[in-house]
Amino acid sequence: MPIQHLNASSYQKRLTTGRTKPCLFICEDDSGEINGEYVVKLKAGMEHRETGLASELIASQLAMFLDIPTPEPAIINLNPDMTEVIGDAELATKITESAGLNFGSRFITGGFDTWPVGEAIPLSLKQLACEIFAFDSLIQNPDRKPGKPNVLWKGNELYIIDHEMGFSFVYGILISHRPWQVTELNFLRNHLFYQGLKGQDVNLDRFAGALETLSAEKIASMISNIPAEWNNAHISRITDHLNEVIKHINEFVDEIRRVLQ
Repeated sequence: MPIQHLNASSYQKRLTTGRTKPCLFICEDDSGEINGEYVVKLKAGMEHRETGLASELIASQLAMFLDIPTPEPAIINLNPDMTEVIGDAELATKITESAGLNFGSRFITGGFDTWPVGEAIPLSLKQLACEIFAFDSLIQNPDRKPGKPNVLWKGNELYIIDHEMGFSFVYGILISHRPWQVTELNFLRNHLFYQGLKGQDVNLDRFAGALETLSAEKIASMISNIPAEWNNAHISRITDHLNEVIKHINEFVDEIRRVLQ
Protein backbone atom coordinates (compact mmCIF):
# COMPACT_ATOMS: atom_id res chain seq x y z
CA MET A 1 0.00 0.00 0.00
CA PRO A 2 1.58 3.30 -1.06
CA ILE A 3 2.25 5.90 1.62
CA GLN A 4 2.04 9.58 0.74
CA HIS A 5 5.17 11.69 1.09
CA LEU A 6 4.18 15.29 1.84
CA ASN A 7 5.80 18.56 2.82
CA ALA A 8 4.68 20.56 5.85
CA SER A 9 3.88 23.99 4.44
CA SER A 10 2.09 25.86 7.26
CA TYR A 11 2.22 25.42 11.03
CA GLN A 12 -1.23 25.54 12.67
CA LYS A 13 -0.84 24.68 16.35
CA ARG A 14 0.71 22.35 18.87
CA LEU A 15 -1.61 19.73 20.34
CA THR A 16 -1.73 19.48 24.10
CA THR A 17 -2.49 15.76 24.29
CA GLY A 18 -0.28 12.79 23.56
CA ARG A 19 3.10 11.64 24.79
CA THR A 20 5.02 13.75 22.26
CA LYS A 21 2.81 16.87 21.98
CA PRO A 22 2.56 16.61 18.18
CA CYS A 23 1.91 19.56 15.89
CA LEU A 24 -0.77 20.25 13.33
CA PHE A 25 0.48 21.31 9.89
CA ILE A 26 -1.11 22.00 6.55
CA CYS A 27 0.76 19.74 4.15
CA GLU A 28 1.20 19.69 0.40
CA ASP A 29 2.59 17.36 -2.21
CA ASP A 30 5.71 18.00 -4.27
CA SER A 31 3.67 19.88 -6.88
CA GLY A 32 2.53 22.37 -4.22
CA GLU A 33 -1.05 21.11 -4.10
CA ILE A 34 -2.49 21.26 -0.58
CA ASN A 35 -3.38 17.81 0.74
CA GLY A 36 -4.93 18.79 4.07
CA GLU A 37 -4.10 18.98 7.76
CA TYR A 38 -1.86 16.37 9.36
CA VAL A 39 -0.88 15.65 12.94
CA VAL A 40 2.91 15.37 12.83
CA LYS A 41 5.04 13.59 15.44
CA LEU A 42 8.28 15.54 15.81
CA LYS A 43 11.07 12.99 15.95
CA ALA A 44 13.11 15.25 18.25
CA GLY A 45 10.33 14.93 20.81
CA MET A 46 10.05 11.15 20.62
CA GLU A 47 11.70 8.95 23.21
CA HIS A 48 12.71 6.33 20.65
CA ARG A 49 13.02 8.62 17.64
CA GLU A 50 13.39 6.61 14.40
CA THR A 51 12.20 3.34 15.92
CA GLY A 52 9.10 5.11 17.25
CA LEU A 53 8.45 6.64 13.83
CA ALA A 54 8.80 3.25 12.14
CA SER A 55 6.51 1.63 14.72
CA GLU A 56 3.86 4.27 14.01
CA LEU A 57 4.06 3.65 10.27
CA ILE A 58 4.01 -0.14 10.49
CA ALA A 59 1.15 -0.17 13.01
CA SER A 60 -0.93 2.25 10.92
CA GLN A 61 -0.50 0.11 7.83
CA LEU A 62 -1.40 -3.04 9.74
CA ALA A 63 -4.50 -1.41 11.20
CA MET A 64 -5.69 -0.30 7.77
CA PHE A 65 -5.02 -3.76 6.33
CA LEU A 66 -7.01 -5.38 9.14
CA ASP A 67 -9.86 -2.84 8.84
CA ILE A 68 -9.25 -1.29 12.25
CA PRO A 69 -10.08 2.43 11.85
CA THR A 70 -7.00 4.64 12.11
CA PRO A 71 -6.14 7.99 10.54
CA GLU A 72 -4.45 7.79 7.16
CA PRO A 73 -0.66 7.81 7.67
CA ALA A 74 1.86 9.87 5.73
CA ILE A 75 5.55 10.67 5.79
CA ILE A 76 5.97 14.38 6.36
CA ASN A 77 9.07 16.36 5.44
CA LEU A 78 9.80 19.28 7.77
CA ASN A 79 11.84 22.23 6.52
CA PRO A 80 13.57 24.04 9.41
CA ASP A 81 13.08 27.37 7.62
CA MET A 82 9.43 27.40 8.74
CA THR A 83 10.57 28.12 12.30
CA GLU A 84 11.04 31.77 11.29
CA VAL A 85 7.29 32.33 11.79
CA ILE A 86 6.97 30.34 15.04
CA GLY A 87 7.15 32.49 18.15
CA ASP A 88 7.66 29.63 20.60
CA ALA A 89 11.45 29.24 20.91
CA GLU A 90 11.28 25.77 22.46
CA LEU A 91 8.99 24.51 19.69
CA ALA A 92 11.11 26.17 17.00
CA THR A 93 14.13 24.27 18.33
CA LYS A 94 12.17 21.00 18.28
CA ILE A 95 11.15 21.57 14.66
CA THR A 96 14.72 22.44 13.67
CA GLU A 97 15.97 19.26 15.34
CA SER A 98 13.22 17.32 13.54
CA ALA A 99 14.19 18.52 10.05
CA GLY A 100 13.67 15.78 7.50
CA LEU A 101 11.14 12.98 7.56
CA ASN A 102 8.60 12.59 10.36
CA PHE A 103 5.47 10.50 10.86
CA GLY A 104 2.14 12.17 10.23
CA SER A 105 -1.51 11.17 10.20
CA ARG A 106 -4.48 12.92 8.66
CA PHE A 107 -6.23 15.17 11.17
CA ILE A 108 -9.62 13.74 12.13
CA THR A 109 -12.38 16.35 12.14
CA GLY A 110 -16.09 16.15 12.86
CA GLY A 111 -16.39 16.30 16.62
CA PHE A 112 -14.29 13.34 17.76
CA ASP A 113 -13.13 13.36 21.37
CA THR A 114 -10.69 11.25 23.34
CA TRP A 115 -12.37 8.21 24.89
CA PRO A 116 -13.53 9.35 28.36
CA VAL A 117 -11.99 7.82 31.47
CA GLY A 118 -14.28 5.15 32.89
CA GLU A 119 -16.57 5.03 29.85
CA ALA A 120 -18.38 1.71 29.41
CA ILE A 121 -18.14 0.09 25.98
CA PRO A 122 -21.44 0.63 24.12
CA LEU A 123 -22.92 -2.56 22.72
CA SER A 124 -22.59 -1.12 19.21
CA LEU A 125 -18.80 -0.83 19.67
CA LYS A 126 -18.10 -4.06 21.57
CA GLN A 127 -17.02 -5.96 18.45
CA LEU A 128 -14.62 -3.21 17.37
CA ALA A 129 -13.31 -2.86 20.93
CA CYS A 130 -12.56 -6.58 20.94
CA GLU A 131 -10.68 -6.29 17.65
CA ILE A 132 -8.70 -3.31 18.94
CA PHE A 133 -7.72 -5.44 21.94
CA ALA A 134 -6.60 -8.17 19.54
CA PHE A 135 -4.70 -5.65 17.43
CA ASP A 136 -2.80 -4.34 20.46
CA SER A 137 -2.00 -7.94 21.36
CA LEU A 138 -0.61 -8.42 17.86
CA ILE A 139 1.68 -5.39 18.00
CA GLN A 140 2.35 -5.80 21.74
CA ASN A 141 1.26 -2.24 22.47
CA PRO A 142 1.16 -1.46 26.22
CA ASP A 143 0.17 2.17 25.65
CA ARG A 144 -3.63 2.04 25.28
CA LYS A 145 -4.99 2.08 28.81
CA PRO A 146 -7.72 3.78 30.85
CA GLY A 147 -5.62 6.81 31.75
CA LYS A 148 -4.23 7.11 28.24
CA PRO A 149 -6.81 5.71 25.82
CA ASN A 150 -5.28 6.76 22.49
CA VAL A 151 -8.73 6.32 20.98
CA LEU A 152 -10.84 8.99 19.28
CA TRP A 153 -14.57 8.47 19.70
CA LYS A 154 -17.83 9.86 18.35
CA GLY A 155 -21.08 7.93 18.58
CA ASN A 156 -20.54 4.58 16.90
CA GLU A 157 -17.14 5.47 15.45
CA LEU A 158 -13.64 4.95 16.80
CA TYR A 159 -10.15 5.71 15.54
CA ILE A 160 -7.04 4.29 17.16
CA ILE A 161 -3.99 6.55 17.35
CA ASP A 162 -0.46 6.73 18.81
CA HIS A 163 1.49 3.53 18.24
CA GLU A 164 5.05 4.68 18.87
CA MET A 165 5.26 2.24 21.80
CA GLY A 166 3.98 -0.65 19.70
CA PHE A 167 6.31 -3.61 19.18
CA SER A 168 7.56 -2.94 22.70
CA PHE A 169 9.57 -6.16 22.69
CA VAL A 170 12.30 -4.36 20.69
CA TYR A 171 13.12 -2.34 23.79
CA GLY A 172 13.59 -5.45 25.90
CA ILE A 173 10.40 -4.70 27.83
CA LEU A 174 8.34 -7.72 26.82
CA ILE A 175 10.50 -10.38 25.19
CA SER A 176 8.93 -13.59 23.88
CA HIS A 177 10.39 -16.19 21.59
CA ARG A 178 6.84 -17.24 20.71
CA PRO A 179 5.11 -13.96 19.86
CA TRP A 180 1.74 -15.61 19.30
CA GLN A 181 1.65 -16.51 23.01
CA VAL A 182 0.20 -13.44 24.72
CA THR A 183 -1.41 -14.75 27.90
CA GLU A 184 1.65 -13.80 29.94
CA LEU A 185 1.65 -10.18 28.75
CA ASN A 186 0.47 -8.46 31.90
CA PHE A 187 -0.04 -5.12 30.15
CA LEU A 188 -3.09 -6.61 28.42
CA ARG A 189 -4.87 -6.65 31.80
CA ASN A 190 -4.39 -2.88 31.90
CA HIS A 191 -5.76 -2.37 28.38
CA LEU A 192 -8.42 0.28 27.89
CA PHE A 193 -11.04 -2.31 26.94
CA TYR A 194 -9.97 -5.27 29.09
CA GLN A 195 -12.45 -4.79 31.94
CA GLY A 196 -15.32 -4.20 29.53
CA LEU A 197 -14.53 -7.36 27.54
CA LYS A 198 -13.45 -9.74 30.30
CA GLY A 199 -15.87 -12.63 30.71
CA GLN A 200 -17.89 -11.59 27.65
CA ASP A 201 -18.56 -13.63 24.54
CA VAL A 202 -15.99 -12.36 22.07
CA ASN A 203 -16.07 -12.96 18.35
CA LEU A 204 -12.69 -12.76 16.68
CA ASP A 205 -13.70 -14.54 13.47
CA ARG A 206 -13.53 -11.44 11.28
CA PHE A 207 -10.22 -10.34 12.77
CA ALA A 208 -8.74 -13.83 12.35
CA GLY A 209 -9.98 -13.99 8.77
CA ALA A 210 -8.34 -10.65 7.98
CA LEU A 211 -5.13 -11.79 9.66
CA GLU A 212 -5.11 -14.93 7.51
CA THR A 213 -4.79 -12.73 4.42
CA LEU A 214 -1.66 -11.07 5.81
CA SER A 215 1.26 -12.73 4.05
CA ALA A 216 5.01 -12.40 4.43
CA GLU A 217 4.99 -10.54 1.12
CA LYS A 218 2.45 -8.00 2.37
CA ILE A 219 4.43 -7.50 5.57
CA ALA A 220 7.57 -6.94 3.48
CA SER A 221 5.67 -4.39 1.39
CA MET A 222 4.70 -2.46 4.53
CA ILE A 223 8.28 -2.56 5.80
CA SER A 224 9.53 -1.29 2.43
CA ASN A 225 7.63 1.96 3.04
CA ILE A 226 9.91 2.82 5.96
CA PRO A 227 12.33 5.59 4.94
CA ALA A 228 15.99 4.58 4.93
CA GLU A 229 16.78 7.14 7.63
CA TRP A 230 14.37 5.41 10.05
CA ASN A 231 15.66 1.91 9.39
CA ASN A 232 17.62 0.08 12.07
CA ALA A 233 18.15 -3.38 13.56
CA HIS A 234 14.79 -3.27 15.34
CA ILE A 235 12.89 -3.39 12.04
CA SER A 236 14.01 -6.94 11.27
CA ARG A 237 12.82 -8.02 14.73
CA ILE A 238 9.40 -6.50 14.05
CA THR A 239 9.28 -8.29 10.69
CA ASP A 240 10.18 -11.62 12.29
CA HIS A 241 7.57 -11.07 15.02
CA LEU A 242 4.76 -10.51 12.53
CA ASN A 243 5.81 -13.42 10.34
CA GLU A 244 5.80 -15.75 13.35
CA VAL A 245 2.32 -14.67 14.41
CA ILE A 246 0.81 -15.26 10.97
CA LYS A 247 2.20 -18.81 11.06
CA HIS A 248 0.25 -19.43 14.28
CA ILE A 249 -2.98 -17.48 13.82
CA ASN A 250 -5.27 -20.03 15.46
CA GLU A 251 -3.03 -20.30 18.51
CA PHE A 252 -2.76 -16.50 18.69
CA VAL A 253 -6.53 -16.00 18.60
CA ASP A 254 -7.04 -18.74 21.19
CA GLU A 255 -4.55 -16.96 23.44
CA ILE A 256 -6.54 -13.72 23.20
CA ARG A 257 -9.71 -15.58 24.13
CA ARG A 258 -7.95 -17.03 27.17
CA VAL A 259 -6.80 -13.59 28.28
CA LEU A 260 -10.41 -12.38 28.14
CA GLN A 261 -11.98 -15.37 29.91
